[in-house]
Amino acid sequence: MKHFVITAVGEDRPGIVADIAKVLYEEGFNIEDSSMTRLNNEFAVMLIVTTEKEISQEQLKEKFRKVEEEKGLLINIREIPQEVYEGKREIGDIYNLVVYGADKPGIVYKVAKLLADKNINIADLRTEKSPEIYVLIAQIEFPAGLKEEEIAPDIERLKDELNIDISIEKVESVEM
Repeated sequence: MKHFVITAVGEDRPGIVADIAKVLYEEGFNIEDSSMTRLNNEFAVMLIVTTEKEISQEQLKEKFRKVEEEKGLLINIREIPQEVYEGKREIGDIYNLVVYGADKPGIVYKVAKLLADKNINIADLRTEKSPEIYVLIAQIEFPAGLKEEEIAPDIERLKDELNIDISIEKVESVEM
């Protein structure tokens, strides 16, 4: 089994997802995980795909050449080694982190730096700016053993430093 991560970025327009998915379907790939979003007028795609075929990054990239040219996309493909694909990190609790405040340089950096310093992984992060407020929403994964109260003083310090509001809420998991 081969595993690839595919990213595509370009001006938003109808048909991008269909064209990318068509190539994967015709080549016998399975889309295992995906994230696709429009930011302003740009569209970004990130996919984890698998196949039983013996195909290289370069060969797969060639399959996307026409889509890349017709849709004006920048497509990047990277093979994921089997041991990396199967490797699982042990994580502790999962939290949603929400930041509100006036827009200013450094919010994303300082929040991300605080999390990195505590070995907290950012699984998903979105930001949005309106004329009145800047919002950052992230799903974060604590390392096993780290408790929310251990980072509370650092969060309070950051709130004061940036004059922002930060809330953090544990995501309760449901056994299926």
